[in-house]
Amino acid sequence: MLCSLIYVLCLPLYVLKGKAWKYPRAFEENPRYMSFKDILYFAYKYYFKSSDLPGSERVHQHFKPLGQPDQYTKLATLSIGGDLMPYAMLTAQNTQNLWQSVGPDFFASDLVFANLETPLVRQLPPAFVPEVMLNDMHFNANEDMLRVFSGNAQFKGYDVLSVCNNHSLDQGVEGLDQTLSYLEANKIKAVGARKEELDQAFTIIECNGIKIGFVAFTFSLNQFERPMDKPWKVNALRLNTYNCDIQEIVNEVDLCRAAGAEFIICSLHCGNAYQAYPSEQTVDLFERVFEATGVDIIAGSHPHNLQPWTFYEYTSKQTGQVKKGFAIYSLADFVAYDIYTWCHLCAYLKIELYKDEAGQLQFWPIVKPLIMQNQNNVLQLQYAEVILQQAPLSAELKDIKVLYDICMQPFKPRS
Repeated sequence: MLCSLIYVLCLPLYVLKGKAWKYPRAFEENPRYMSFKDILYFAYKYYFKSSDLPGSERVHQHFKPLGQPDQYTKLATLSIGGDLMPYAMLTAQNTQNLWQSVGPDFFASDLVFANLETPLVRQLPPAFVPEVMLNDMHFNANEDMLRVFSGNAQFKGYDVLSVCNNHSLDQGVEGLDQTLSYLEANKIKAVGARKEELDQAFTIIECNGIKIGFVAFTFSLNQFERPMDKPWKVNALRLNTYNCDIQEIVNEVDLCRAAGAEFIICSLHCGNAYQAYPSEQTVDLFERVFEATGVDIIAGSHPHNLQPWTFYEYTSKQTGQVKKGFAIYSLADFVAYDIYTWCHLCAYLKIELYKDEAGQLQFWPIVKPLIMQNQNNVLQLQYAEVILQQAPLSAELKDIKVLYDICMQPFKPRS
């Protein structure tokens, strides 16, 4: 009812701004710095009509087919999922079939990673994502929800979780510390934050003889800032501002590489929600991070819906050689149930590591789009290509297919 009222209130905005707002606008999307106009724009995107056009021809041309690698022998595999969000819908009863289709492949990788977008403080009651966003949202998950996130005890669960996102400090510094302690006690590596100044905010895991590094940064801590006396607590930079300073990312990747990492995944929680394409500003950021750090994969999160992916070729400052990185601008909500239809389309990455004929470590990314299906309040992640072959498609699936086609179109052969 309230959502319908907000939709009606957005009608005058459509008359006044609909033509301009069909393209993404430069928008930091950081609650601490949002103007009234920013709030109106955000509400318009979520409750009325999202942007399904690229902000510029440059953004559109940025996405190209991936091609195919030569035949190779896999040395290791990684699965990279998107945002794990604390929704009240995610109960044991509602998620009994959640991983039935996807779990056997996703959790079978040698290393499994995602973004834990909530603190987990056992002493506090759970605080879920509200249906209508009218005020500050302070999340808190519980152990039952982490069990759902992690495969309902049917699979091995996560090896690494990022705790670096705009909800990192929802339960304060103490809540972040308790989350880190909980993950450590459950043998899950955390990345993007630390309990003590001398701790590492990155992590490295050796897998089949390959040292794989993870680093993570977020664009915002919502209305909070890094503690004045502990600015090292969480890796937060204003990544959604034009030409932002990324030296902290460079430093973090340098430390990770110096500690032995041979292959590095960078999780960037940034960009703009509820739009099909990243903004030109976000594309610039990803390119700058590749060129300045030499990371291999940038896994984007925060926009909540799926956005396209691409290889990016550049000259490495570390080696002086041409290198190819892979970026997905948004993996979307992985385990969640938003009222916004586009958020039901997500993906995970399957990264296969191998060595070429010269003995150099190489990788191949496989993007696996998914749809979160709801049948009588029972949720299940399903492979999108299977679901979208159904006929006729429901109204919701027709809407999802619009975004699916946008994300897949650049990767179909061009005539």
